Amino acid sequence: MGILESDIQSQLHQLSCQLDQLRLTHRDSSLKFKREQQVLKRVVASLASACHGSNSHVTDYLLEIQQELEHQKDISSLIPRLAVLERMLKQHSQTVSKQNQYLTDQVKHSGATLQRITGLPAQLKRELRNLMSFSDVNSDKNVDQAIKLLSIYERALKIITTNSRLNLSDLENGPDKPQLECLASDLQHTITELDFDGDAGDQLLEIRSKLLLGTNAESLIDLTLNTLKLVIDATKAERKASEQFLDQLNASLANHLKTAHQNVDQHQNYFEHRQELNAEMTNLVNLSQKSLTQANDIAELKQEMTPLLAQMASLTERLKMAEAREQALQDRLNYNKNQLESVFETTQDYRRRLEDQAQRMLQDPLTKVYNRAAFADRMELEYRRWIRSQKNLRTVLFDIDNFKAINDSYGYTAGDKALKIIARTILKRTEKTDTVARFGGEEFILLIPEQSEEYTLELMKNIQKDISKLPFKFREQNIMITLTAVSTSFKESDTPEYVLDRLGVMQRNAKQRGPNQVDWN
Repeated sequence: MGILESDIQSQLHQLSCQLDQLRLTHRDSSLKFKREQQVLKRVVASLASACHGSNSHVTDYLLEIQQELEHQKDISSLIPRLAVLERMLKQHSQTVSKQNQYLTDQVKHSGATLQRITGLPAQLKRELRNLMSFSDVNSDKNVDQAIKLLSIYERALKIITTNSRLNLSDLENGPDKPQLECLASDLQHTITELDFDGDAGDQLLEIRSKLLLGTNAESLIDLTLNTLKLVIDATKAERKASEQFLDQLNASLANHLKTAHQNVDQHQNYFEHRQELNAEMTNLVNLSQKSLTQANDIAELKQEMTPLLAQMASLTERLKMAEAREQALQDRLNYNKNQLESVFETTQDYRRRLEDQAQRMLQDPLTKVYNRAAFADRMELEYRRWIRSQKNLRTVLFDIDNFKAINDSYGYTAGDKALKIIARTILKRTEKTDTVARFGGEEFILLIPEQSEEYTLELMKNIQKDISKLPFKFREQNIMITLTAVSTSFKESDTPEYVLDRLGVMQRNAKQRGPNQVDWN
């Protein structure tokens, strides 16, 4: 009796240890699953950040899901909302398709317009007909079609201009020559505000170099069209890369959400099954204890314990199978964790790229101060503050004297170097509350809120003095550069447009008097 009871208690002890071990494993699985949920929350947050600006409705909805994920423990309740998100993404895809269809219609309309022009060579008309007869199967290449049509327009423009009664050479030597020079100057200044890397950036620099060396009217048209092509190509590449990233991210997120939902269901099934096994184990232990207490002899105890031990053995095998299933689930959770971490890192990298791109959109790529668009936004903000407070708000415009001569004599690299140095010098003199921007090719503009008249006037003169003392050296020659400065303040019913117009008039009048002038209003 004692030996059998000891053996039974030993087996019960082993089963109890196994049960405790399974309980610990179950608890660890639950904790790891919670960590997976946290990773999923971070992925949704990163997706919301990555989609910011592409579609406001999708972005807002993602933010709502993100907030709900922060307050809910069971993500299975969010499945209906994720289905709504999927529909919104499909609707966005349909909107993009409509835009593509609109672009296709515009290409067809423009092509039909060009076909009606008389005097074009037969070869050009054949190419145009071939272009316009593309199948709807290739409608996803409508941007390529637009670029090809632009190329045909370019060639047609050359032919029409060449055969025109007013020859381009007449323009180059006629009264419109200053206007052509102004257009060339505006184009090369525009190129300095474009921030493209790689081959597109190199080609833009080459175009700018040709403009600074001087071009005729025909070359100016060629360079302008080439610049437009480069801008279209670069924009197309950036848009395509963004679309590919979002498509991959959406597909990956949808797959992970589906897998997470399946894992939740499977985890719940395993949990319920484990509860059943635990209840069965508890019942067997109770029956064993009851048999030990009530048995009168070894034979009777053996008869009662034999089926109980068989059931325990069966239960042990089932527990091992349950443990194997839970281990498989754990392996899948670990795999999903690694995949989610990879997606998270990808979204973080793309977010950093978007933030860098957004910053560069507000910055002049050459001088690293604000560009004109960013200055306009800042001026609108300060203008609204001025309306409320009526505190002094003044603008200052600096124009580099004889800057064209520097480019003509020493090359555009010398001009670029001078612009960078001048921008840094102006920044050193200004306060953090002042706004400095590159306003034009050789113009810098300042917006100075809530400062005294004496401060602004002294600032203008100090900047002029600093620039005139800078040791500019090009091709072993020391060059002195001066600035013409004009300033005006917001008064009565002024608007930003009126103030900028007044600055322009003041600048022209000051330049007529000579270099290094100061005009105050």
